[in-house]
Amino acid sequence: MVAALPTMVVVSSCAQKTRGPVDFFGKGPVVNPFIPALMTIHPLTRVDKDPAGKMWIYCHIEFKDSWGDTVKAAGTLEVQLIRPTGVRGSGQGVQEMVWKVDLSDLEKNASLYDPATRTYRLPLENPPAWLAQPGNELDGPKARIKAVFTTPGAKADTVRKLEDEFALGG
Repeated sequence: MVAALPTMVVVSSCAQKTRGPVDFFGKGPVVNPFIPALMTIHPLTRVDKDPAGKMWIYCHIEFKDSWGDTVKAAGTLEVQLIRPTGVRGSGQGVQEMVWKVDLSDLEKNASLYDPATRTYRLPLENPPAWLAQPGNELDGPKARIKAVFTTPGAKADTVRKLEDEFALGG
C-alpha cells in the first residue's frame, strides 16, 4: 500500500485543469460548441506581386472558439477593400472591392487552410493599382481590409456573424 500512494500523488498532480468557455451559451442543447467565437485578420496579411508581376492581396484569417483555441470554420466570408478618406485616413472610407469566399464548400475550405499558420490564406485577385503606389506613413493606412463571416450559431436556428478590420500599408 505504501508504494501505491506516491504513484497516485504523481498521477493526480499531472492532471490538467479543464477550462470553461468564455462565452456562455445559455440553457438548452448546444448544437456546436466549437463554432468560431472570434475572427481576426492576421498580421501576415499583405499586398504582394507574384513572379509574373501580378498584384495580389494575401489575406490571412484566424478563427478561435470560445475557449480561445484556433479552429477551422464553415460559413460565408466577405472580404472588403476600403480606401480611406479624410485627413490621415480618418474618414469612413469608400468600399472599392468585395471578394466572397464560400467556406461551407469543404473542399475549398481545406484548400485555403494553412496548417503552419493556422489561418485561412485567401489570395484576393486583382486589387486596384493604387495599392502598389508608394505611400507616406504620415498619411495613415493605404487601405483597410474588413472581413465579415457568417455561420450557423451554437444553437439550432441561430446565426453568428463575426467582423474584423485590418490596416494595410502606410
